[in-house]
Amino acid sequence: MNDKVDREIHFIAQLDFDRAIATRIKSWLIIKHPVDFSFVLPTQAGKAEGGKSTHMLHFSIYHISNSVNDIYVYLVLKCAMRCDEKGSRRMKKIEHHSLSDRAYQALKDSLQEGVFPPMQPLVIRTLANEYGISATPIREALQRLVAERLLIVLPNRSIVVPRMTRSLFLNIMPIRVSLEGLAARLAAPNFSGKDIEKLEKLVERVANSTKTYDAQTYLLHNREFHFAIYEKSGNPELLQLIDDLWLKVGPVFTGLFDDTYFRDHANDEHQNILRAIKAGDGEATERFMRQDIDIAAKALLPLMPDDSTE
Repeated sequence: MNDKVDREIHFIAQLDFDRAIATRIKSWLIIKHPVDFSFVLPTQAGKAEGGKSTHMLHFSIYHISNSVNDIYVYLVLKCAMRCDEKGSRRMKKIEHHSLSDRAYQALKDSLQEGVFPPMQPLVIRTLANEYGISATPIREALQRLVAERLLIVLPNRSIVVPRMTRSLFLNIMPIRVSLEGLAARLAAPNFSGKDIEKLEKLVERVANSTKTYDAQTYLLHNREFHFAIYEKSGNPELLQLIDDLWLKVGPVFTGLFDDTYFRDHANDEHQNILRAIKAGDGEATERFMRQDIDIAAKALLPLMPDDSTE
């Protein structure tokens, strides 16, 4: 018998929630609960040996996704340990995130998913109630976002998402096209069969959301699809640059479904990107990714105000 054995056990549970409380549940899970925590569970092995051995289980929120009528929350239970012949176990340290950090990350996710459109006031008390936490971590998170110029403070002291002007939009788009196209090309050879299955499911979910004209669900799955690809680029610095750009343009994505042509063709390039990735064709993946961004830009550009209207 080996002196030490590495083990990892996964348990997946699915919880269904009515759509009426979907947003509240999603926010509460992200903010109220730590991303990771642990608890003790007796093991069958310990009982069989007449002892009282326990496994410390590492629990984390694995995936949250909205559908048309409900929200699915996938919870992954991980048991990662090193076991010796006597059954003793040593656990990895669990990273602690403050409530303010989790509020900050949740607000950033909402910016990228178009939850907060430009010039909509972000009211501390309202956000605190929605997330089920006190006002202090929300206030701290908003202050960080203001310092990063992702939010602005108006003369009346309201905190809002800055307005996206036509000139700023035109400045950002060629950068997005270049960086996201590059990330797609780098990512193409790095997909496993399981990775491709994930993309297939996301493409299907995007298709379903366009059929039901569900803009919020479309924006969620569209973001998941794009970043599932960019994360495979193997370039963390490139991923960070793309993430920063999405924080700037995400709030205007809510206008995409105002364009009938885009709504009817929103998934076309995603399907082309998926086929190119399956073929391992990096150049084609980059070309279709660039086209996808360009089509969305053409739908959004008429909605951008001129600088003179500021």
